[in-house]
Amino acid sequence: MNSIIIGLLCLALLSALSGWFFSRSKKVEKPVKAMLFVLYFWVSFFIQLAIFAVLHYFDLLDKYL
Repeated sequence: MNSIIIGLLCLALLSALSGWFFSRSKKVEKPVKAMLFVLYFWVSFFIQLAIFAVLHYFDLLDKYL
């Protein structure tokens, strides 16, 4: 499997876990909780993507790929 696909799947898994973790403790209705999960998922995904883009830009990921 291509390393980019594996990396994106790992980002999606970590984002799903963080979205679930942050949205489960809220005392709101189910539809609102689902929207919060989606919000936290995408925020987490883009933050991780930005971090890896900066690491790639400064060539700090070359020894792992």
